[in-house]
Amino acid sequence: MRITHQETVYTGKFLRLVVKHFENGKDTGIWETVERVNVEKGAVVVIAITKKKELILERNWRMAVESFVIQLPAGLMDKPGETKEEAARRELLEETGYLAGKLVPIMDAPESVVLTPTNISHYLAIDVEYVGRENPDPAEQIEVIKVPLSKLTEFLLNLPDDTALDLRVTGILWILEKQKIIKI
Repeated sequence: MRITHQETVYTGKFLRLVVKHFENGKDTGIWETVERVNVEKGAVVVIAITKKKELILERNWRMAVESFVIQLPAGLMDKPGETKEEAARRELLEETGYLAGKLVPIMDAPESVVLTPTNISHYLAIDVEYVGRENPDPAEQIEVIKVPLSKLTEFLLNLPDDTALDLRVTGILWILEKQKIIKI
């Protein structure tokens, strides 16, 4: 598989649509991808756990699916000069009001391999502390939810009808459990 060339066919305030032309040895074709205009370094996700062993989740309204979605605190690395760790701390505080002490890098992974090249850096924050100061983006409507790790499976399997589950939540939690970093 080889990309022969690409062209930007649309650029908006936050996204651009890129058409990639490819050949695979016997055929040629195109693939449409979406890139972020305002982000060079990707995004961050924080798996935040309180001293009481509660996972901090967000019930966040998402425009693309026109629904509430259960997600982990996350955001873009869109501040000049900001490190991944600084972005993770900022996003956790802005979206949830929780302050992270030590952040442990877990892994980097693609956000959506069929749609965008954006990479997400995952961080674990243990013993986060609520300090207030939430300041979500105007496009975000976030309800912060604390779920005891011991009741997490039951919670995720019984979401309200108007709420979807971002399966990246269960994916990273499964990895953390298999690495024996957390117990669900």
